[in-house]
Parts: sequence; C-alpha cells; structure tokens
Amino acid sequence: MMQLNFNALNNLKIQWKLLLIPAVMAIPIAYTIYAYSKDKSGQIEFSAKEQIGMDYLASVRNAHFNMLRYRGLTNAMLRGASAAQGPRTEAMAAVDKDLAATEAIDGREAPGYGRNYGAVLEATSALKGLQQKWSQMKSRNTGNPADVFNENSQMIQTTADFIRLVTDKSNLTLDPDEDSYYLMDLSSFQMPELFDTISQLGGYGGGIVAAKALTAEERAQIGFLQREIEGRLTNFKNAFDKSQNYNPVLRESFAGKIDVELREIRDFNAFASSQLLTPSALSGDGVQFFNRNTQLTDRLRTLEESVTTELDKLLDKRIDKFTGERNFSWMVSLIGLLLAGIVTWLVTRAILGQTEQITGLIVEVEKGNFDKRIPVQSTDELGRTAKAFNSMLDNTKGLMQSRDERDRIQSSIMKLLDEVANVADGDLTAEAEVTEDMTGAIADAFNFMIVNLRELIGKVKDVSYQLNATTTDSAQHSERLAQGSQEQSERITQTSTALTEMSAQIVRVSQSAESSAQVAEQSLSTARKGSEAVQNTVHGMNRIQEQVQETSRRIRQLGERSQEIEEIVRLIEEITDRTGVLALNASIQASAAGEYGHGFGVVANEVEHLATRSAEATKRISSLIRAIQSGTGEAIVAMDEVKREVVNGVVIANSAGASLHEIESVSGQLANLVRSISHATQQQARGSEALSNTMGQLAQLTNQTTTGVMQSALTVRNLASLADDLRSSVSSFKVAENEDSLNASGTLGGAQGSLMAQAAARNNR
Repeated sequence: MMQLNFNALNNLKIQWKLLLIPAVMAIPIAYTIYAYSKDKSGQIEFSAKEQIGMDYLASVRNAHFNMLRYRGLTNAMLRGASAAQGPRTEAMAAVDKDLAATEAIDGREAPGYGRNYGAVLEATSALKGLQQKWSQMKSRNTGNPADVFNENSQMIQTTADFIRLVTDKSNLTLDPDEDSYYLMDLSSFQMPELFDTISQLGGYGGGIVAAKALTAEERAQIGFLQREIEGRLTNFKNAFDKSQNYNPVLRESFAGKIDVELREIRDFNAFASSQLLTPSALSGDGVQFFNRNTQLTDRLRTLEESVTTELDKLLDKRIDKFTGERNFSWMVSLIGLLLAGIVTWLVTRAILGQTEQITGLIVEVEKGNFDKRIPVQSTDELGRTAKAFNSMLDNTKGLMQSRDERDRIQSSIMKLLDEVANVADGDLTAEAEVTEDMTGAIADAFNFMIVNLRELIGKVKDVSYQLNATTTDSAQHSERLAQGSQEQSERITQTSTALTEMSAQIVRVSQSAESSAQVAEQSLSTARKGSEAVQNTVHGMNRIQEQVQETSRRIRQLGERSQEIEEIVRLIEEITDRTGVLALNASIQASAAGEYGHGFGVVANEVEHLATRSAEATKRISSLIRAIQSGTGEAIVAMDEVKREVVNGVVIANSAGASLHEIESVSGQLANLVRSISHATQQQARGSEALSNTMGQLAQLTNQTTTGVMQSALTVRNLASLADDLRSSVSSFKVAENEDSLNASGTLGGAQGSLMAQAAARNNR
C-alpha cells in the first residue's frame, strides 16, 4: 500500500507536488489555530459566566442588606422602641422588592446560553427556598426578642449561603486574576460578613438601649461582636491591599476610601462601647442608636457598589482582551495562509519555468544540437543546474577533436616514455629529445628536472659523508660528556649527604637554642613575678605604715581623752565629798528637828550612802583610767617602734624591688639574645635544608643530563648509521664519472677539514 502511494506521488506533476507541501503543513497549523481559538473562547465564556453571576447577585445583595436593617429594627421594636415600626415596614417591603427582582432575573434568558439565569447557575430551587423562608419570617411580629433576633440571623445566613452558591456556580470563586479574585472575595464574602456583624451589633445594641437594661450575657455578646468586627476588618483590609498590590489602578480608584471607612467602623465600635457598656448611657434612644448603625452600613453599601463596579470593569476588560487576542489570531492566520498561497504560487512558477527550459535543452542535445543554451533565471539549485548544463556543453564541444590529432599526440607521448624509461632504474645520464610538437615542452622540462636531480644527488652524497664523520666525532664527545656528568653526579650526591648531616646538626642546635629561649622566658617571667610581689609588698607595707600612723594617732587621742576623764573623775570626787558633807549636815539638822525631821534624816542617810558608793566608784574609775593611760603610753611607744620597723621594711623592699628589676632587665636581654640565636639557627636550618634539597634536585638533574647525553650519543650513532644508509641509497644513482669523483674528493676533503677544525677547537678548550 505504501509502495502504491509512493508511485502515485511519483506520477504527479511537480506543480501538484509543490502544492501538496503547504496543504499538508496547513493541517497542524489549522489545528493549532483551532485549539488557540477554542482556548480563548473558553476563557471568554468563563468570564461571561462570571458577569452573569454578577448580574444575578446585584438584587440578592440588596435583599441581604435590607434583611440586616429589618433584623435590627425588629429587635428594637420588640424591646419597646415604637419608633422602629415604620422603618421596619419599609425594610420588609424593600426585601420583598429585591427578592421579586431576583426571581425576575432568574427566569430571564442568559445571553449566549439559550437558557435562563436560574438554569445556568443552578439557583432556581435555592431561590424558591429562600423566598419561602422569608415569607414565614416576616410574619413574626411578636415573641421573645432574642429568639426573633436569632431567627432573623438564620434568615440572613441563608441569604449569605445563597450568595456563595451563585458565586460558586458562576465561576467567580475560580477567577484566575488576583485583582478580580480579591474584589470578588470582598463583594461576595468579606463585606456581607462585615455587614452582618456590624448590623448585629447595631440591632442588638439598639434593643438594649430601647429596653434600658444590660445583662451579663448581653455584655459578653457585645464584647464578642466588637472583637469579631476587629477581626473582619483585618481580613477586609488584607483583601483590599492584595487586590491593589496586583493592580495599581485600583489604588487610584479607592484612594483614601478604605482608610475612611475603617476609621468610621472603629469609631462606631467605640461609640457602641460608650453607649452600651456605660450604665449611665442606657438612657438614650434605641432607634437613634440603630440609625447611627444604619448610616455606617449605608456608607459601606456604597463602597460595596464601588467594588462590584470595578469588578464588572475588570471582567469587561478581560473579555475584550480575550476577544481581541482571538480575533487577532484569526486575522494573523488568514494573512499567513494568504501569504503562504502567494509564496507557493511564485515558487512553483519559478521552479516550473526553469525545469521546462532544462527539459527542452536535454531534448535538443538528444537530437544532436550542441549549440543551444539555457537562460539562467536564478541562483538557486535549478539555476546552478542550468549553468552546469551550459558549461558541460561548452566543454564537450571543445573536447571534440579529430582522430589524427589524437594519434600524433599518442605517438609523441610513447616516444617520450621510451627516452625517459632508464631514469626509473637510476640512470640520470638519460636525456629526452626536445621537439616542436606537443611533447617538446614536456621533454624540455624533464631534461631540466634531470639536471637538477643530478645536482641534488651529488649534494646528498656530500652531506652523507660529512654527516657520517661529524656524527662519529659527536658520539665520542657525548660519551666523554656522559662520563663526566656521572662523576659530577656522584660528587653532588656526596655533597648533598654532607649538607643533610650539617642540616640535622643545625636543627639540633636550633632546638637547644629554642629550649634555652624557653628557660630564659621562664626566668624573665619569674623575675617579673618577683618584682610584682615586691611591689605588692611595698604597697602593703606602705598601707601598714599608714594604718600604724592612724592607730598611733587614735591611741594618742585616747590618752588625751583619758586625761579629760581623769579631770571629770576629780570633779566627781569633789562633788561626792561635798555631798557627804551636806548629808552629814542634813543628818545633824534632822536630829535637831526631832520627830519631825525623822523622814528628812532617812533621806540624808540615803544621800550619804549614795555619796559613799559614788566615791568608791570614782576611785575604781580613777584606777582604771591610770591603767589605761599607762597602757596607752606603752602602746604609743610600741606603735612608734612598729612605725620605724615598717619604714625600714619599706626601704629594704624597695631595694629588693630595684634588684629584681635589674634581674628582670638582664633576663629580658638574655631572652632576646637567646631568641635571636634560636631564630638565626632556625633560618640556618631552613637554609641548609633548602640547600640540601637543591643539591638533591641538582643531582637528579645531573643524572637526567647523563642519561640524556648517553641517549644523545646513541642517537648520534644511529644518525651515523642512517648517513651510511643514505650514502648507500644514493650510490645506486648513475651520474657522470667526473662529477662523481669530484663530489667524492670534495666530500672527503670537506670531512677531513671539518674533523681537523673540531679537534683544534677541543684542544683550545
């Protein structure tokens, strides 16, 4: 089957074969264009479905927002705020209107799908459930406020789930671009959740203000909602930052808005704390509190609409981009196919024109017409083929000659071959006859070559004689040189051994010097420590001297104080004596007074007894003071003696310190000298080691030189042998006898002259 297909291709004309090539190549190109267009169409359809979801969610978001208002107003109304009744009814009507609008768009045909929105997004059944639940919810006008609030919260959560369902089914959660993805996250998830939390705080707080009461459970719930708001604000801010970082244009669109709204939300959080958590603030109006909350959510609702608007713009821009890329690919493909067709037609036309001319020429040559030529129309392979055909015909026509001319040329060539045949056997005396025919120039060139070859053979013989003589002398000289190198190598080896022993001795001296340096360093260290100890001793004795002087001064002060005490004791003795005299006089007066002076007499006796005890104590104190004065004097004398001994010790210690300082100086100089000696010996050791290594290397080089010289001698002898072979080879050539003898004598004379010159040069050396 494959063979039949090839035969069919062979039977096709060239123009159809050339057209078949672009036709086959167009198949993968067409498939690539189709795949690319399909991919772009899929991306367009993907983004268009996102737009369908955005259109569908517009009324759902309105319903969600109005449900938040309805919940807060219902809670305030049930807690006693009658002013909330009217706004509550308006909010309920708004929810009804929004759900009706959602139902209308659910049944409308989606552009490009042929089905309604609900069928495309698979949201019809969920919408009916949402409407049914709302119908049941809005009829609740009475009941426990907390229960009704929770039921409304469940209704709001159902609406949020419905928003998530539509978001998932419309590809919004799968958005490929970061900027549009985070805007989708804000509009479908972050902002509804933030609205719900702020609305819960507003509705919950409005009911508390309306009821004028705050329980512990309600306080905890308020704190939880405020913390929840702060957490959602962080997520809200992060999503905005990520979308703006990916698309700087969004930063310009929301310039300053985000920070303002964040500040408003935190202000409301602080306002709620001041209104709800302060007992004195619960006297306000619950509707006013909720209205403050409504104003904030209205601002955020405006921001949400800005976000959805920017998201719509990004989706429109993306669809336009994909549509433009798809249309551009189609346009480029069509232009490419058109250009390919034009190029194929031009190439086919050029090839067919040249091939038809070549075919016509071949037909003419087949008929015997060698005068026709092909006009060359290009420089490609066909053009070069046509040019080659023309050249071939020119050469063929020029080579067509008569048989007689070929015979003459052949006869001249055979004659020339006979004349030069002996040259192949080495006969260089043969010469060819120079004639005027075609081979005359060849014969003349051959004769010139024979003459040059004779001269060359003669020179080769001369050189071979000279080379033989020279190589013989060089071989002898090389042998003598090798013998001398070997003797020099042995002497160098002996010198290297001696240097190695000397290096080892220097290393031992260096080690001894290093040990001496260490001992000198230890002596220096010991002297420094001794000097430091003496200095410390001198400082200690100076401190002792100062302490002794201070102690002596204090003892002298103690002696002086004992003198003062002694004077006081004498004063006390005088007072005691006078007291005794007064007591005696009192006793006499009491005796004179009789019975009335008995009590006074008793007192006088006690005073006399006290005076007596005071006198005895004063005597003991006096004796103690004298003992202290005696001890103080002895201590002063002893301290003066100690002071003198300390001074003498300081002098001796200073003298010892000076001696140790001199020892330290001498030890330092000794250590430096020993270190210098050690350093010098180490350098000598390294130098001798390096010299030993150098001598070893020199010995190796000498051995290598000896080996090289011996190899050179062997090479020279081989060269002499080759010269003999060369002389034997060229001797087979036959030249004129006079030239041969002349060359031989010249060669021998030249060789002898060379040998004599070399011998004279060696004698001179």
